[in-house]
Amino acid sequence: MNLKLPVLLFVAYIAVSLLQLIASIDGIMHFFGLHWIFAGFAALLLVFVPALGPLAGVYGAVTVWGWPSVLAVLLFFWPYLIYLLLFLFGTTASFVLWKKTFWPFYVARPFKRRPQDIEPEYSVKETDDQNDPAQIRFIEHQRDE
Repeated sequence: MNLKLPVLLFVAYIAVSLLQLIASIDGIMHFFGLHWIFAGFAALLLVFVPALGPLAGVYGAVTVWGWPSVLAVLLFFWPYLIYLLLFLFGTTASFVLWKKTFWPFYVARPFKRRPQDIEPEYSVKETDDQNDPAQIRFIEHQRDE
C-alpha cells in the first residue's frame, strides 16, 4: 500500500526517460544528420544529463514528431517541476512549523529595546611588581621607543 506511489513514480520516470531517449535520437539525427547508431550513443550520453537531456528530447519531439512545445516541455521536465513544487511546499511547511512552534513564545514576551543598555564593569588590576618578567619586558619595550 505504501509503495504504490514510489513505484508509480519510478515507472513513470523510466517511461519518460525512454521516450526522451527516442526523441533525443530523432532530434540528433535530424539536427546533425548522423546515423541512428551514432545518434543513439550521443543520446545515451545526453539522456541523463540534468539540463541537456530534456532539452534534446524536447527538440526531437517538437521538430521531428511535431508535438506542441508546451506539452513537450511539461512531459520532459516534469521531474524538475515536481522538485520545484516539493521545494516550495517544503519551505512553506517548515515556515508553518516554525510559526506554530515559536510564535506563542514571541507573542508572550516580545523583544523590547531598553532605553539604556547595561554596560559590563571591568576592573583593571595594576601591579607594581618589578620582579615580574612580563612587566620587565613591557617596561624595556617602552624605553626602546
